[in-house]
Amino acid sequence: MKKIKIAIASFALVGLVSSCQYQMLQVTNNPIGSKKGKATAKPFQKDANFTYKKAAENGDIRKIGSTTFTFKNYGIFSIIKTEVTGE
Repeated sequence: MKKIKIAIASFALVGLVSSCQYQMLQVTNNPIGSKKGKATAKPFQKDANFTYKKAAENGDIRKIGSTTFTFKNYGIFSIIKTEVTGE
């Protein structure tokens, strides 16, 4: 009975920890603007480029107004996404 309780508690803990999300927002003195750019790194992606520069290039942004950096963890897999807004 004790082993079953430990196994259930372990699965519950893994389930709670396996879907964590961390998000960070940064704002500059530049206007927010209407353009948006995004760069994403997914599991097993060979050359993952999720930098601010790549996100700005994808949205054709010259001046960055705000950025959002999101890290989602699904057990052993993670997805990293950078979103940029500006002019």
